[in-house]
Parts: sequence; structure tokens; C-alpha cells
Amino acid sequence: MPLLFVALSGVRRMALCAVAVILSACAALPAFGPSSDDIVAAARHEVDAGETVTPFRLVNVSTTTLPTFRHRGGGFPNQFRAQGYLTDHERISVSDVLELRIWETANDGLFAASGQRETVLSFQVSNAGTIEVPYAGRIHVAGLTTAGVRRVLLEKYQGQAIDPEINVRIAETSARTVTILGDLRSSGRADIPANGIKLLALLAQMGGVAHPTWETEITVSRGAHSGRIWMDLLSGHSANNIVILPGDTVQVTHRPRRYAVYGAVARTGNTNLNIDHPSLSDLLAEVGGLNDMQAEPHSVFVFRRAQIAGELPVAYRVDFARADAFLLADQFKLDDSDIVYVATADASEFRKFISTLLSPVVNSANSVQGLGL
Repeated sequence: MPLLFVALSGVRRMALCAVAVILSACAALPAFGPSSDDIVAAARHEVDAGETVTPFRLVNVSTTTLPTFRHRGGGFPNQFRAQGYLTDHERISVSDVLELRIWETANDGLFAASGQRETVLSFQVSNAGTIEVPYAGRIHVAGLTTAGVRRVLLEKYQGQAIDPEINVRIAETSARTVTILGDLRSSGRADIPANGIKLLALLAQMGGVAHPTWETEITVSRGAHSGRIWMDLLSGHSANNIVILPGDTVQVTHRPRRYAVYGAVARTGNTNLNIDHPSLSDLLAEVGGLNDMQAEPHSVFVFRRAQIAGELPVAYRVDFARADAFLLADQFKLDDSDIVYVATADASEFRKFISTLLSPVVNSANSVQGLGL
């Protein structure tokens, strides 16, 4: 019994000594990131151009200071949005396949025979841009429209066919193609139908995009011009569903939303959120919430870069000690480039040191007590 009493007393003395050392040295313990006071002080004083601190505004979040939700930018040039279908003005190209339908009013005419008044002919445009048509000879058609070819044939058959009516259409063409690349279920070269096609129909023709619409960016390049838009701003907005022309290039890019989270949270680093319009509460829930042993609940910061030239970046501070804090966090919609930092409480390093270094000593004392003292 005396030996156990001496051992217990020694353990308790060691614990008291450890506490004394900790109290004298806790101010020197390192912390991750700036404290809440450091951030507030940096925002409130006027920063000179020669100083190394980037100036920013501090906004304490409340029902009246919540930032308004901003849709992401991007869009197509006006000439893209105003472009109509080219069906009536399509030009014939080399290697195209033309279909000719010829009707005559008489049962026995130049083409009609045995009561069959309609004749269907098919021709492929040669490398020289010509076709060989019965009773009309060689005709140069490359660069003409179907209406132009019809006029030429009517002139050729004047005096030969009996009141002919002629229809010309492009049955196959290699010039009516578009290149579509990137994160689709199928990519490569796609044929544009004769009556034209719009962007959403083209994406559907290729099997659709492979990722959520809010993580998918669409870029259309046409000659020296290009425009880009997020897929979620394309669906349901008819003005953005532009007509795709032959020779266009469509690039589909997957851009997952990654948010940087630092400080006193359960899990720091870059975090993906697969949500249409994520909020601060969504992000904090994804990283495990605030660390109870470290976080300063009054000081959860969201750093947001300036959107307009001349503006200052903003640090929004959310006070999670407020009764409506979770409602505010749920209404606080994140921008793609936001950085979230949860400040460390002043006493958190002391508590962390107690839990990691002193607990073995305390546990030893508890073990001695468990022997029956």
C-alpha cells in the first residue's frame, strides 16, 4: 500500500508540473493560419501600397448583408445567337451526293414511260465539281445551291421534257460536319442534318454530356470567334441554344467545383461539391463541420475575390454563435473561387496539447487508482 501511495503521489506531482510548464509555454504553441483578430485587424486599417498585405473589405454576415447570388458569367457572341439555319443557302461541295426528282405531265416524255411520270436520279459530285446528267450533259454544280442546279436543269430540258418539274436535294455531304470533342459519351465528327441543328440537339445526338450540367462548360469556336457557356445556363434558355454551322468546333469540358477549406475544421483541403447551387452550410457539412476543440465559432470567414476591376476582395465573416447562424449559412451561396477559413480559438492549442500530451499522464494516474486506491 505505501508503494502504491508513493507511485500515485508521484504521478499527480508529474501532472501538476506538466500543467505548470504548459501554462507558461502555451503562448508559444503554433497555430494553423491567422487568428480571427489578425484578420479583422488587417481588414480595418488602411493598407498602403508599399505594404505586403492585400487590402480587402470585411463584411459581417447578417440577414441584411448576405451577398446576392450571382450566376456564373459566359455566353455566346451576338452573331452566334442571331445565326439562323442555312438550309436555303447551302452550297454543294465536291463528293456530295445529289438526288434529282423529275416529274413530267405526260405519260410518255423524256423520262416518263409506261405511266411512270416520276424519275429519281442520284449523282456524286466529282473532284472537278461536276455531275453527268442524262440529256443535259456535264454540269458544274460545286458552289451552287440546290435551287441554282434546278434552274440550270430546267434550262437544259427546255424543249426536251414535257412541262418538267425538278427537285434537287443534297442526300449526302462531307461538308456538313462539325467537330465535337471533350467530356461526352461520344466525340468526334458529327453530321449536321439537311435542315440544320442546334447545340442541344447536337449534344443529344452525341449521347449527351457525361457529367452534371453545372460542372460542364461548352465552348463553340467558329472561325476567329468563340464563346463559352455553362451547360446549366444552356438548358431552358432558348437564346443560348444556338444554331451550329458546318465547320464549327464544339468543346465540352468537365470543370468540377472545388472549394478550399482551411483552419479549424474536421477535414481541410480542396473539396468537391456535386450540388447545383452549393451553400456555406453544404461545404461545412462536407468537411465534417467545425472542430469543437479548435474552432472560434464567432469567426468563420469566406474570402471572395473581386469580380470587377477596381473592387476590393471581400472577407465575409459568419458568426456561428448567432441563433440564426445555420439559416444564414444555408442562404450563403458560394462562388466557384471562394476560400473558407475557420479561425482557431485562443485556447484551442492549450486544449489540444492537454489532449495529446497530458492524457497519457492522466491515464496513468487513473490506472493506479484502478488498482484499488
